Amino acid sequence: MSEWAWLSRVALVGVAGTVAIAIKFSPLLPEKSSNDSAKNINSPQTKVLPVKLLETPPQLPQPQPTNSPTQTAKATSEFNLDRSLEVHSPLFATPISLGMLAIGVAEGNYRLFIEDNTLYVEQTKYYFGHTDPGNLSWGDVVTNYGPCSDQGRSRGNISQAEAICLQRSRSQLATHLTDLHQAGINPDLDLEAVINVADLYNQASPIHSRRFPEALAIARGGGLTGVKAIAWARTASFYLNANNELDVENGSNHATGLLGVCIRENLVITEWNCVYRDQLRRAEAIASVINKYIQIAKQQKNQVTSSD
Repeated sequence: MSEWAWLSRVALVGVAGTVAIAIKFSPLLPEKSSNDSAKNINSPQTKVLPVKLLETPPQLPQPQPTNSPTQTAKATSEFNLDRSLEVHSPLFATPISLGMLAIGVAEGNYRLFIEDNTLYVEQTKYYFGHTDPGNLSWGDVVTNYGPCSDQGRSRGNISQAEAICLQRSRSQLATHLTDLHQAGINPDLDLEAVINVADLYNQASPIHSRRFPEALAIARGGGLTGVKAIAWARTASFYLNANNELDVENGSNHATGLLGVCIRENLVITEWNCVYRDQLRRAEAIASVINKYIQIAKQQKNQVTSSD
């Protein structure tokens, strides 16, 4: 099937999906609101910390060939997993390393801002405990803690929650880098893809982050770029067939938690768009973190250069 046929699934997961969302579930418990302003998400426990930049700041994502098998092979032929791990492991070295910052902002647990040419991160009140809205979709009340929303694994111990988030992200890094490479995406040139696949692993079952690289290659091959390609691929990764293979045409939408959120919000929306709106929000949040990080890195580099 052509990339364009797969991309057209956005329009085809249609009216039946909308009706299903309208009647499938009854409203459940209230959830964390997505409309909280910055002034309403602070807490007496929150801290504002300056972000220490990596010694070698990440580069902006580079355009990569997607249409020609020869070009794709050339783009990834020099990939070395050990070297790539060395490059990307610092993204998840501390709770406020770039990768964890991006996941935390996507989760709503961090707020990132620039002041006086310095990048700061603020923990929101959700960092210290909030009910997971996705789990409510199947009646499971789980309290999340830490930067990545830890599914209650830490039992409220914030230091442990931070350690769990870091360990889980690092534990799958080699898999994510390899999957991207095998899909024809060079992770060493695509910071945005690396962080998004890590965030998707944090958000959902591991199978979806495993399918994301393949979906991203399809999205870009069909002409999508930037956060739109990322958001499409993240959404598509939830469409699987009975063999857990990516199948946007005939597969089922496995994002049950997100679908339940749309039910509780009484949204008249297709299943695709229900998931897509959340995935686009997260992709845009991650892009904003990367852009702020690189902006400050460039400013600091220019200051050093001018002082010399």
